[in-house]
Amino acid sequence: MLFPVALFINSIPFFTLAIIMLYVFALTLKWFPLSGGYDFQMVPQLSFDFIMSVIRHHTLPFLSIVLVTIGGQAIGMREMSIYELNSDYVLYSKLLGIRDGRIARYVFRNAMLPQITGLALSIGTMVGGSLICEIVFSYPGIGTWLFTAIRQLDYPLISGCTLLIAVAVLLANFTIDVIYGFIDPRIKAAQMEEQ
Repeated sequence: MLFPVALFINSIPFFTLAIIMLYVFALTLKWFPLSGGYDFQMVPQLSFDFIMSVIRHHTLPFLSIVLVTIGGQAIGMREMSIYELNSDYVLYSKLLGIRDGRIARYVFRNAMLPQITGLALSIGTMVGGSLICEIVFSYPGIGTWLFTAIRQLDYPLISGCTLLIAVAVLLANFTIDVIYGFIDPRIKAAQMEEQ
């Protein structure tokens, strides 16, 4: 059941899912606001009401980008799990009489490693897709600022936005490297040998 849903969501472009979510959840059901980064009558401040308003306005743009990415990750995870289930160590473990639950844990951990790498690499794609989603939701995000700076030839703002995006991608890759050490004991052992 999850695979067809993930395949369907992965094949939808960011902006199409954004328009569908805007129509269903903001216009029809009125669960979320239609546009903006926070309620227009509010003044930006560090208060609970303002933070909740920012979260409500951020939810639909965030979900429209992340759901498409997660759909692709789910498809890749399924393919890698099938590949790992046909590996020799799985057959050997079954012959030794190890429980299926324990084997599934090892299969999941080994199948997850390429997906984590793919997730780190897809952050650039998410930033690229965010511009169109920000336009659909009239959300004042970094993509909108970068697009406005390019149109107005504002080179310091272009440099600042590019720097923020580069730092975000570098931090994501650093975080993925740290997570690798927790997931794969072989990498953790290699890190210990280097010290």
